[in-house]
Amino acid sequence: MASLYVDSSVDEIRADGRSLALYRDGRLAGRVPLVPLERVVIQGNVAVQTRALHLLADEGVGVHLVSGRQGAWRASVVGREHKHVALRVAQVRAHLDPAASTAFARRWVGRKLSGQLENAERWLRRNPSEREKVHAARVALEAALGGVEGAEVESLRGIEGAAARAYFGAMAAVLPPSVNFQGRNRRPPLDPANALLSLTYTLIHAEWADQLRLAGFDPGVGFFHALEYGRESLACDLVEPCRPAADRWVVSLFNEGVFRASDFGSGGARAGCWLKDAARRRYYLCYEEWVHGLRPGWRREAYELAGELAGEVAGETGSDPVGGDIGGVAPGQAPKDSGEESR
Repeated sequence: MASLYVDSSVDEIRADGRSLALYRDGRLAGRVPLVPLERVVIQGNVAVQTRALHLLADEGVGVHLVSGRQGAWRASVVGREHKHVALRVAQVRAHLDPAASTAFARRWVGRKLSGQLENAERWLRRNPSEREKVHAARVALEAALGGVEGAEVESLRGIEGAAARAYFGAMAAVLPPSVNFQGRNRRPPLDPANALLSLTYTLIHAEWADQLRLAGFDPGVGFFHALEYGRESLACDLVEPCRPAADRWVVSLFNEGVFRASDFGSGGARAGCWLKDAARRRYYLCYEEWVHGLRPGWRREAYELAGELAGEVAGETGSDPVGGDIGGVAPGQAPKDSGEESR
């Protein structure tokens, strides 16, 4: 499947048969066939023809709107959502069940901490001159992992937060000094590394929200992240185990010279730091290359989670609670990868 990223180089999107036509200053700038398009990410002031939105909705292509130089997520338009509510009932029941919510939270926080520990060990091998800071992070992460089992959700949040401070200290030690990374900051990000971390997390969140909707979930009802008006808490939950891979990738982009401090603009504490236009286009290409092999696993995980919860409902009722399908795929059954294999 493919993604389309649209920024200020395009000012209008129109439907054109089975394609999207991209216009700039009233002139055709290009066409994008609908197949095999899976998502459209729009950043900037772009007019989208209503007929184009209908076309995308009919094909189940998600449209994600991000704004500002930092690419902050604003909204998603989803064409087809799962028609069966029994899974969402099971999701809410699990959310309201402290034991079930805690079990899911421990699973995802544990995976995140394990990934962060793996990163710290890798950075320790590759950066022996920064052994003190990275080793301190490894010790903190090992201790945090040891505290996951038996911890309640509130305690997990504290464990995760304490580990994050040490972990990002290690990341600061292995990034080039030119990016001036002093630790995690956001809204807005204040340095190049934080700008790329924020943008990458935003895109991963949008992808998870799509996968969850297509699997039949309500992305707003999570287990680790509390309910909050307008927040897709379940998507936030599933992003957590993905963060270490994103962190490692962002660090490699800077250490391998793919991006440099000169690729970013800055407007101070209020405006933050952002990718310049040409660099942002390069970033999207890099992101697609990196994320391509991860998507099949995310898709399978969403459907496996649906099967895990739907199975509990089936056991209660003695019948299939989610009869029917979307495109021939029932909750709990992962769709074929359509040729998208890990590489």
